[in-house]
Parts: sequence; structure tokens; C-alpha cells
Amino acid sequence: MKGEARSMGQHDKSKQEGHIWGSMRRTAFILGSGLLLFVAFWNSVTWHLQRFWGASGYFWQAQWERLLSTYEGKEWILYIIGKCLDLTGSTQ
Repeated sequence: MKGEARSMGQHDKSKQEGHIWGSMRRTAFILGSGLLLFVAFWNSVTWHLQRFWGASGYFWQAQWERLLSTYEGKEWILYIIGKCLDLTGSTQ
């Protein structure tokens, strides 16, 4: 009777360990798959955003150059104007 109970206890313990390892494998598979899908999605979004901002980046560079030529390359005037606009915008 005692030997039978002992062998059943060991059998249950090894069955439980097998269940734990199976759960860990399933968890690793689900998390790994989710991570892989997330990285693929993030790379795709980054690629599309780079294409969009790369195309519009030339537009903003042209606007900046036009603004600099308006003030004849005196960046300090742009700094003072920007700082004044920043201060008036933050009080609202």
C-alpha cells in the first residue's frame, strides 16, 4: 500500500512537471510569435513613415531655407521671434 502510494505520487509529480514544461513551451511560442509579429509590424510602419517624411522633408527644408533667406541668414532674429511666440503661446 505504501509502495503503491509512493509510486503514484512520483507518477503524479512527473505528470505535473510535464504539464508545466508544456505550458512553458506554449507560453514561449505565443510570446515569441507575438514579438515576431510586433517587430514585423513596427518595421513596416517605420518604412512607410520614412517614405512619407522623406518626401515631405524636402518641402520643410525648402521652407526653412526660404525663411533664412528672408532674414538674410540671421538666426538670432529667428530665435528671438520664436522665443516671443513661445512665451505668448504658453500663457494661454
